[in-house]
Amino acid sequence: MAGGMYASALASDINPDWRRNSNAEDFLGMEKGMSIEVGTLCEEQSQAATMVLHERDIQRNPMRAYGRMCHQGLAGGDAEKAVQIGKRKNDESSYAMQLMYQFLPVLTWVPNLTWSTLRADIIAGLTVGVMVIPQSMSYGSIAGLPYINGMYSACVPTLVYALFGQSRQLAVGPVAMVSLLVEAGLNGALTESECPAWYADGGAASGVPQYEVCPQQYVNLATLTAALVGGMQVVASILRLGFLVSFLGHPVTSGFTSGAAIIIGFSQLKYLVGYDIQKSERIYLTVADTFRNIGETKFMPLILGLATLAFLIGNKKLSQKYKRIGIMGPLGPLICCFLGILVVFGIEVLRTTYYVKYVGEIPTVLAEGWPVGVGGWNMDAIGKVMPTALSACLIGYMESIAIGKNLASKHGYEIEAGQEMFALGISNLVGSLFSCYPVTGSFSRSAVNNSTGALSQFSGVVTALVMLATLLFLTPLFYYLPKFVLAAIVMNSVIPLVAVGEAKKLWRIKREDFLLWLTAFLGTLFLGVLIGIALAVGLSLVVVIYESVRPQITILWRIPGTTIFRNVKQESSGAFVPNVFIARIGSSMYFANASFVKDTLLSYVADLEDVNQTEYIVLEMTPVVSIDSTAVHAIKDLVNDFRNRGIEVAFAMVGNRVEKTMRKAHLKEFIGDQWFFSTVNEAVMVCVRHQHLKRQRETQPALVEEGACNVTASDLETIAVHHGSEIGFSNDLHSKYTMVFVALREDVPMITAEITAAYQRVRCSIVQAHIEPMSCKGAKHTYLLKSLRTDAKLSDSEVDRLKQELLMVLRPQGTPAGSSPGPNVALSPVSGNSASASKVAQLEEALSMQQAAQQTMQQQIADQNKRIEALLKVCEDKKASSDTGGVTMHI
Repeated sequence: MAGGMYASALASDINPDWRRNSNAEDFLGMEKGMSIEVGTLCEEQSQAATMVLHERDIQRNPMRAYGRMCHQGLAGGDAEKAVQIGKRKNDESSYAMQLMYQFLPVLTWVPNLTWSTLRADIIAGLTVGVMVIPQSMSYGSIAGLPYINGMYSACVPTLVYALFGQSRQLAVGPVAMVSLLVEAGLNGALTESECPAWYADGGAASGVPQYEVCPQQYVNLATLTAALVGGMQVVASILRLGFLVSFLGHPVTSGFTSGAAIIIGFSQLKYLVGYDIQKSERIYLTVADTFRNIGETKFMPLILGLATLAFLIGNKKLSQKYKRIGIMGPLGPLICCFLGILVVFGIEVLRTTYYVKYVGEIPTVLAEGWPVGVGGWNMDAIGKVMPTALSACLIGYMESIAIGKNLASKHGYEIEAGQEMFALGISNLVGSLFSCYPVTGSFSRSAVNNSTGALSQFSGVVTALVMLATLLFLTPLFYYLPKFVLAAIVMNSVIPLVAVGEAKKLWRIKREDFLLWLTAFLGTLFLGVLIGIALAVGLSLVVVIYESVRPQITILWRIPGTTIFRNVKQESSGAFVPNVFIARIGSSMYFANASFVKDTLLSYVADLEDVNQTEYIVLEMTPVVSIDSTAVHAIKDLVNDFRNRGIEVAFAMVGNRVEKTMRKAHLKEFIGDQWFFSTVNEAVMVCVRHQHLKRQRETQPALVEEGACNVTASDLETIAVHHGSEIGFSNDLHSKYTMVFVALREDVPMITAEITAAYQRVRCSIVQAHIEPMSCKGAKHTYLLKSLRTDAKLSDSEVDRLKQELLMVLRPQGTPAGSSPGPNVALSPVSGNSASASKVAQLEEALSMQQAAQQTMQQQIADQNKRIEALLKVCEDKKASSDTGGVTMHI
């Protein structure tokens, strides 16, 4: 889904059903200690699942998918397998029929219609149809078109989408945002030969827009734009280019939408104040012209317009709050139109004396016929309208797919982004032939369609029929419709699009995103709509490129007592391996970021020169999904550069695709197979072995003289590496408890009792314990702890205290009592004398410590009970005092 329109979707009350995190009540009936077997699919099902996922992987690559489809079509292969993924179709179904079902969803929903579905769709379609009549007129006016063209655009494309679209609740038609884009891009685009009267009057200096002087030529330009929008959307759907809208970040598109909504609102202000205001896409020009002529304000249209706006806002809020009158929400605009027509028609003085403007004559299709748009197209104007068409195509698809996927999620079905783009494209293409301007999915009407119970695309058919009946018979009824009513309808529609709340949320979450929002918002307001959307696209691309060319390089260190390597920023307690630098590359490497990765690693090594001189670098490659030829050269240069400095580079957890590319480029041969490992710990162990052998040989003069200091892979296999006795702590590995790791090179009898006593002295309890043997005589203890004081993870002070307690338990003989170890201490091997006297002494000492801990705990419990009894006595005394009217009797 296009994340950029997400805030707008929420503002229009089209919210997904958020599923909260499961809690303990979801696991009632599960007994503690219950054993459940993990099942596996049979071989046949596993193979089928593998094929399904492989097919999906091919479909994600449009060139591979269409290449294979064409190949199978020519070869007479099984086309069903190429087109359908994981869905079983009848063997006799033909490829042509499958394409028809894919591109004509009407063939799937019409056979499933029932009387209950028809009843629900008719009610929803009638409601939206009544709502779209005044809206289409208002949005047509925003686009600079006659009211009738807005009504055309609410009829034909709506019907076409019902045939080709997959969303069951999406209402397609004219919308405010696309209408503003059309007006901003096409006003002034007519040439002198197309509109000589406008140029004769002074052109732009006259302050009169072209569409008022040459309305028919402007309509031709708008319908040509609709055809281009439809063509681009159809082609993009075939090439599967819908993913491009994902590059528009949410902050910048939300800022653009908010700025455009304000411009739309100010464009309608002239119908309320009663005097002409320069219509500009730059807000400061509109505001300046408003205040310049504010003395000409006509108070009657202003009062009536504000009253209408107040009614629409209040009606909307009340209908949302009280479900019994929920139908009043979508009927509000029509009620205002009906009352406005009655008032203007019945009170003549409003028209003659108080300057209340009204719509006037709207031609009927029955009398004048339906104009065909293609006849007036000037193909030479394609270049001029292309930027407008591209903007409308992009914004229109974003709006439609955002609301469509939200509605599909609410109702438990899925829509395909490519088919939605195809449906919108066909709707615009067909609509352009019938004098329609670009359309897309409407937030407000889709919300009403959903809330009134639409269950299929048939509701869109009903809406189109309502609009067609209006065009055929009812347009004369709108002759006295006041323009302040249409202006109030537009203002009420765009108010939710000003996402001030979203800006505040971005300020709290991430200030950089708020600055992006603000830049797009101010750019749209002060530079214009088309420049604003270009700025939004540019900012989004800058963010994408910046994040891509500067991948995160994560420094890893080891949690003592484990083989776990964690980010130094995530894990507060860790330890570096001497002379070994470990880093994780955070994304795929390609021509734009390969140099940055190399330079960053070089700078880290240089910074550590005086602290922990680097002799080995381990690169964890899990996030690196792919590399290109530039990255291959960069890695080769990096390895060669470090080797010249006496530093070896090891690679851990390299994926299949990356390894395949390295092998084809002979990079793996250059680096050496012995420097590729399946885990980071394995790579570190080999580095330690390599360092030990290298230093051992460097100390032997004979080997140095013979030049035999190089270490081979067979030499490394002869050395066993182990960790010393260590204590490690982590508050990050587990979500609820503190993890403690105690690694003993040589186990000690009764050490568990001593460790448990240390936990009791710090007032923490063991939730879970696990002890596993290590190589030779060692053991590894893993504990999940929680604080008895807070019933949660241990605080930093508790961790420090527990660390000291464990050091006292595990401190080797001969270690100075006053030594102050670091946050994680690698201990020397704990001595385990095999003499019986020593074992008995250790057992007696452990027993005495355990008894002392129990006595301390009992004393603390007794003290706590005394304090509770004292508090209870005080409470009883106070209660007795209140019962005797405040008189306390002392005995």
